[in-house]
Amino acid sequence: MSEFEYITVLVSIVIGLGVTQLLSGIARLVRDGRALAPAWWVIVVVATLLLGNFQVWWVSFGWRHLADWTFFSYLAFMILPVLLYLLAYLVLPADLHLGGTELAQEFIRKRKPFYTIVALIPLASFFQQWMFNHSPPPADLDTGLRLLWLVVATPGFVSSRVRVQAAVAVLGLALMLVYIELLFVQIGRASGRERG
Repeated sequence: MSEFEYITVLVSIVIGLGVTQLLSGIARLVRDGRALAPAWWVIVVVATLLLGNFQVWWVSFGWRHLADWTFFSYLAFMILPVLLYLLAYLVLPADLHLGGTELAQEFIRKRKPFYTIVALIPLASFFQQWMFNHSPPPADLDTGLRLLWLVVATPGFVSSRVRVQAAVAVLGLALMLVYIELLFVQIGRASGRERG
């Protein structure tokens, strides 16, 4: 087992716990026959978090060539999966027995810690980059898109209005899809053309 394989075991477990939290929460809501229509935007948040977990797991593979792991670089490596797990638990807690209206109200009550953690994600990703590359993030599209999460989190943190929360949820999913398309799908196509 390589050093990277050993180090990624706990990352995989934490990401797996976050994905399990999200999927089991949705399964409980569906199984219990909850009327989810009033909380459709909470389900959009769940979809965004699922994509976020997949994306962090995918990006973590990019660090496989790092030769000199330290305890502090390992801590930096673990920050994003831990934050995503906390978000998964806040959006769909394990003791969830709510209908759609109550689910939306519960999310709005927990919006401040939720969006505080959302705002920490780009900062944590910049810290991770700095720990591994020993330089600040470059002024590029990737950095700009990550900074947009701070902008998206602000109205979600401030407003308790359902319309604002729904708009933030849709905007967050759109931002995640754009981020994945621009930075991962196109990069994959470019590397495929280079090999071909």
